[in-house]
Amino acid sequence: MSEVFLGGYPAKKCPRVVHNENAPGTVAVELPVPAHLQILFDEGRAFQDEVVEVLRDVLGGGGTFLDADASWAATIDATLTAMGRGDPAIVGGRLPDIAARRGAPDLLVRAGAEDRPSYLPVDIKHHHTLSASKTKQLTYSPIDTPMRWESADAVCNRGGHWRDDVMQLAHYTRMLQDLGFHPGEEWLHGGILGTDSYDGLTLHGCGITWYDLTEAGERTFSATTESGRRMRSPLERYDHEFGFRVEVAQAARDGRELVRPIGTDECFDCVWAQQCEQVVGPDDAGFALRHGRLRTREWQYLASRGVTTLADLAALEIDADLLDGFARNAASRQGAAAAEKALRAAVTKADLTLRGVDIEPSGDAGAWPEVPTADVEIDFDIEWDRAGRIYQYGLRVRHGTDETTARYEPVVSFEPLDVASEVALAEQAADRFAALIADAELRGRRLMIFHWSGVEVSRTRKFPRLAALLEGRTVDLLAWASTEFVARKSFSIKDVAPIFGFEWGVDDAGGFSSMDKIEHARGTGPDAAAARTWCLDYNESDVAAQAAIRDGLRARG
Repeated sequence: MSEVFLGGYPAKKCPRVVHNENAPGTVAVELPVPAHLQILFDEGRAFQDEVVEVLRDVLGGGGTFLDADASWAATIDATLTAMGRGDPAIVGGRLPDIAARRGAPDLLVRAGAEDRPSYLPVDIKHHHTLSASKTKQLTYSPIDTPMRWESADAVCNRGGHWRDDVMQLAHYTRMLQDLGFHPGEEWLHGGILGTDSYDGLTLHGCGITWYDLTEAGERTFSATTESGRRMRSPLERYDHEFGFRVEVAQAARDGRELVRPIGTDECFDCVWAQQCEQVVGPDDAGFALRHGRLRTREWQYLASRGVTTLADLAALEIDADLLDGFARNAASRQGAAAAEKALRAAVTKADLTLRGVDIEPSGDAGAWPEVPTADVEIDFDIEWDRAGRIYQYGLRVRHGTDETTARYEPVVSFEPLDVASEVALAEQAADRFAALIADAELRGRRLMIFHWSGVEVSRTRKFPRLAALLEGRTVDLLAWASTEFVARKSFSIKDVAPIFGFEWGVDDAGGFSSMDKIEHARGTGPDAAAARTWCLDYNESDVAAQAAIRDGLRARG
C-alpha cells in the first residue's frame, strides 16, 4: 500500500474527512458550491493573483517567480533548485513530499546564516490578520524586505483566522526542517500576507504578519490538568493533530476505523456529510441537530454519558456533575458559563426539533412577550461594499402595524465611494431621518427605528449627525428576539423571517452576494442595470422581513 501524504489543511480539519478520503470504496457526494462560498473562492484567487503581481513589482530581481502552470513535479524541481542557490524570495514554490507531508507555501523567504540556504514560509490569505490590542505587539515586515522585521504597538496578529493560519505555517515549517532548509530552532516563525492595510507602517501599504510558532497562545483540552485546559503553541497543536490524522488515514487504508462521524458546523459545506450521516444514522444528535451544534470533544463527552441521539439530548437532565465534565471538555469556549450556555441551547433546540416547533417564548411561564410597536415604524438596514463604505440606507416606513401604508425609501449611490462621497450619502440619509422624525413629532406620534443586529448603529456612528438622530430611537430586533424567544434554527434574519412565510425577492440573498453585486452595479450595460435592481430588491426584502417578523410574532401571540 502506498505511503500516506497529507497537505497543510487536514491538521485543522475534521479527522473523519481524512478517513473518508483514504478508505477504499468511499465516495463523496458532490455538492453545489453555495453562492457565498463561490464568491469567497473567486475573491481569494483574485487576491492571490493581485499580491503576486505586487510582489513582482516590489521584489524585482530579488524574487524568483515559478511557473504557475507547470506540473507539480516540475515545480518541485524548480523550487529545490532555487532554494539550493539561496534565492532571497521564492514565489509559488512546491516542496517535495516528506515524512507524510506535502505542501506548497505561497512564498519562501531566506533567513538565518548566510552560508546555508534556509527559509521561512509565508502564505497569502484573503482575510484580515490584525486585531487591536492593548497589551500585545505586532511583528511585521514590509513586502519588499520580508526579513526586515519591525514592531508596532496597539495592534497584534490575532485576526479572526489566526488559529487556522498558524497550523498551516507549522505544517510548512516541519517540512522545511525535515528537508534541511530551515534556519533553526530560534527561527520557528511563519508569516501571512493578508488583506490588512499597512499604510503608515510600510512604503507600499502591504506587510507580512509574523507569528511565533512556539508561543503558547491557544487554550486546548488537557486530560492531565485539574482545569481540563492547557495553553499550547501552534507547533504543539499541529504535531498532535497532524500525527493523529496520519494514523487515521493509515487505519482507513487498512480497513479500520479510528474515528466515527461527529456532526459539527463544519459538516454544512462538506461533501462527505451525507455519507457520514448514513454511517451514524439520522437520529444521531450531532447530525439531527441542524443548528446550535456542539463541538467535537463536547459531543464525545456526551456520548460517554450515554447521550447519542436527538431524543437523548432533548431529555438530558443537566446537573452540576454533568456541567463540570462538559466544561472540562469545552476548552475552546470562554469559561464554564459559556460552556453551560452552549449545552442548554443544544438541549433546547433538540426539544424544539422533536416537537416540530420553530419558535416559542424563552420564559418559564410561556407568556408571550409584547412585540414592540410605534405610531411610526421605520425598518432600517444598511449595505456596505468591500472597502467597508456604506452605499445603501434602506428605510421602510409605515403607520403602526398597517402594512397597506408601508413604503420603501432607499438612500443609495451606485457610484464608487471615497471618504467625502460616503459622508455626503450619510448626510442624505440623515436628512431623510430628520424629516420623518420632525413630522412624527409635529403630529404627536411615537416613532421607532427597527434594525436587525447592532451594525446599523455601530457602522453609522462615524457620522455624527446621523448617529444623533438614531440615538434613543432604535430597537435592535435581534437582541430583543434572542432574549425573549428560543428558536429551533438560528436567529439569523434569514432563518427567522421564513417561519412566518416571508421570502426574499432575490436569489442568493446575503451579505456576500451584495458585496459582489455592488461591484457590478457600478459598471455599465445590462449587467449593471440588473445588479442595481438586485441591490434595491435585496435591501427592500431585508427591511420588509423585519416587519414580517414582528407581525408574525404578534399574530401568534
